[in-house]
Amino acid sequence: MKTKIRYTLGIGALMLAMVACTDLTEPGELPGEPIPSGMGQAHIRLGLLNARTALPSLDGLYFTLDFTGPKTVPTMTLDKALTLTVALESGDWELEVKGYSGHTENNLGSLVVRGTSSVSITAGISSPVAVYQTPDFSSGGTGTLSYNVSFPKSRAFLSLHPLSAQGTGQEINISDSAKGSITALSAGTYQAFIDLYDSTNNQATIWTGVVHIYDGSTTLLDQEFEAANFAACPPVVGKNKATLAEKLEDALASESGSHTINLDGTETVGSLLPFNVTGGKDITLTIRGNGQTVSLDSNGSILTLGADSSSSLTLILQDITLEGKDGNNAPVVQVNSGATLELEEGFLLTGNTSSTDGGGMVVSGGTVTMNGGKINGNKTSDSKNGGAVVVESGEFTMIGGEISGNTASGGSAHGGGVYVASGGKFTLSGDGKITGNSTSTSGDSGTKGGGGVFINGGTFDMSGGEVSGNSAGWDGGGVFVFGNTGKFTMSGGTISGNSAKFGGGVYVNGGGTVEMTGGVIYGSGAGDGNANTASSSGPALYKSNGTFTDSSGTSWVTTDLTIGTP
Repeated sequence: MKTKIRYTLGIGALMLAMVACTDLTEPGELPGEPIPSGMGQAHIRLGLLNARTALPSLDGLYFTLDFTGPKTVPTMTLDKALTLTVALESGDWELEVKGYSGHTENNLGSLVVRGTSSVSITAGISSPVAVYQTPDFSSGGTGTLSYNVSFPKSRAFLSLHPLSAQGTGQEINISDSAKGSITALSAGTYQAFIDLYDSTNNQATIWTGVVHIYDGSTTLLDQEFEAANFAACPPVVGKNKATLAEKLEDALASESGSHTINLDGTETVGSLLPFNVTGGKDITLTIRGNGQTVSLDSNGSILTLGADSSSSLTLILQDITLEGKDGNNAPVVQVNSGATLELEEGFLLTGNTSSTDGGGMVVSGGTVTMNGGKINGNKTSDSKNGGAVVVESGEFTMIGGEISGNTASGGSAHGGGVYVASGGKFTLSGDGKITGNSTSTSGDSGTKGGGGVFINGGTFDMSGGEVSGNSAGWDGGGVFVFGNTGKFTMSGGTISGNSAKFGGGVYVNGGGTVEMTGGVIYGSGAGDGNANTASSSGPALYKSNGTFTDSSGTSWVTTDLTIGTP
């Protein structure tokens, strides 16, 4: 089942949290105190209504209510209560409600929700007032998610992905224990996914929703599934095939539309054939690995994806490990023109050593979106580039997950993690991490650059996430920008803990350009393990032949100092 809503909805669209309940009676018949002569009455009720949104109990919140209108009214409060009846002068009023958690006698607590409502008061009339509120996570803190998931199937996963600036992704297997809790979650808004798999009937489904975590509060996610929930799943193909290649052949022969492949652990790779969609067909295919590993036993790529100009292919990989081999002559995954690849939680690409560029994956005209999972423990040999990923052309967008522990080795290898060629674009945002990658540790100047990312005439846009703990044999421990068309734009995120001889954080050469409007590149004096280091010069940044400007318009040559505001 394709889940396109991930990370695409705006926070405002997801945060409708409070609305008047439906048990209010008509104006003039509302419960409450007698209405004083010449005044009207506002009957305020706070409630929660959103079937796909899980929020903390209001019992843990303390509310203040401020009225602005014809006369001054003192601030009112609600403590572990949902209703308040207020007598007001006739006229138009504005009501602001703020909700706090962690309230004590001497401390108001942390502001977690707020909202406003217009109130029109008529003498002698009681009027219902609905207050819509949206969360405010600026105060930070942590809360707890308590889950209770009932399902009749054999396997289930719960995964959380932060939609607000705070928070980190989480994934847990709930097959063995459908009740539990996740503690110390950063206060914020999370996209929630519950993945279910039925091994008996070879069916699968995904439930999506939104979870709000407030400081000091507990949110309950209570969801019950029945067999009928599986009726709308995309058709399962390749049910009785022994290899992944045969299952892919079935999918390729299917009509346009959405399809699913479920693995049960018995599959081998089989014959390595390209999955190339032709004939004007548009195929969306989800491969649900259900925790299984598919390993190469001969040279080549497990997946080679593409489509002709009249066709399209979207492949979604969930909960599956693709394992390469030592001494391979190809990446594990090749994404060509016409193909879109989406990587979700539970995906792992690992264990490949390639004598060609791209130890794990090569993008050549296609599109990749990484929402979760890992590309870890891959390597290139013979001075080839891109220990994990090479973007020759097309685009790789990293919103979550990790590219970690990969290596580009040899005398002139570049891009321990990612290598972006002149026709390619790499985008890093959300909570994506490029960490712990490396190039070889010896060589001449200009070689073995870009422990995390090497940009050779391509484009790298960074608005979030981190490039951390990478190392280069010579230049650019975190990011190396090279070539007249090579450009690195940084508007958010952090570059920290990287190391090289020149430019521990960022190195610019060959006419490359770096434009920084936000984010942080740490210098040598940063604490808490954030410092980038350079054995020769430029721990944060070294500019040899190129351009670097920050938001103030300053052009730097070398700097030991932190650039940006931590």
